[in-house]
Amino acid sequence: MTTRWLGIDIGGTGTRLQLMEAGRVWSSFRKVPTASWAQQPDALAALGQLIAETLEQQPVSGVMLGLPGILSRDRQQVISLPFIQALDHQPVAALLSERLGVPVAMDKDVNHLMLWDLMQLEQLPENAVGLYPGTGMGNSLWINGRFYHGQHGGAGELGHVPVAGNALPCPCGNHGCAETVTSGHWLSHWAQANATQTPMSALFTHHGSDPALQAFVQRLAQLIATEMNILDPEYLILGGGVLAMADFPLAQLRSQIQQHLRPPATRDGLKIIFSQSTDHTGCRGACLAAERLFRSAQ
Repeated sequence: MTTRWLGIDIGGTGTRLQLMEAGRVWSSFRKVPTASWAQQPDALAALGQLIAETLEQQPVSGVMLGLPGILSRDRQQVISLPFIQALDHQPVAALLSERLGVPVAMDKDVNHLMLWDLMQLEQLPENAVGLYPGTGMGNSLWINGRFYHGQHGGAGELGHVPVAGNALPCPCGNHGCAETVTSGHWLSHWAQANATQTPMSALFTHHGSDPALQAFVQRLAQLIATEMNILDPEYLILGGGVLAMADFPLAQLRSQIQQHLRPPATRDGLKIIFSQSTDHTGCRGACLAAERLFRSAQ
């Protein structure tokens, strides 16, 4: 049988599926609304049926899920998916594997974005950090040549460090989390109050010089620099929907991050790269993760 992997990128809005054969031959990309299965009475069964539809056409050697939330350290249990709570507290991968008859694994979706970006480098680094601000703050930690999950599976939650003077409620249940003032969620609220005639995608094109948006970029830079000064990675990879907005001031963000880095070592040594991610990147990264995981287990 041809070796083939299925990568699935599950977001709060869309679920993307992609097949990869040996030699990184891509096929059968598909995107469906996450609500089409997540809001069914039995969300897990509906997700299994969605995957089964692909497997009926093309048998695979393994399936990798990317999920937007916190998983257990061993990646066997979903702990918290704020946007898909129907899967909370379940061994989702094991249950799907039993249902589908193929190996299934799972990881945080941002780690698959990061893996794709790492694989674009000439060689895998020892230490790198990925930050992907979108609706929330995606954060991936690649430490000593592997993804770092933390003791309880909750590493890389930079969006949930507290910010002084911020009392905004966060979907995680706390108040004052950094992502409430450094992510697309904040930008959306600002636009609704101050730029109702401007499409979100053009917010920086028409209002980029507004002091509130300048302050937003500065807050984001300070937050990112904080993690860089703690971890001192070789690479910082920046992506996500916020940075992909038209005319987002990427050069300004880079400069402001560098201003806050500890001189001389971190400031002089850190390599900052902007991700060229697309709608396919998350599920393609999931395919690469499936290949790495299941091949090593054979």
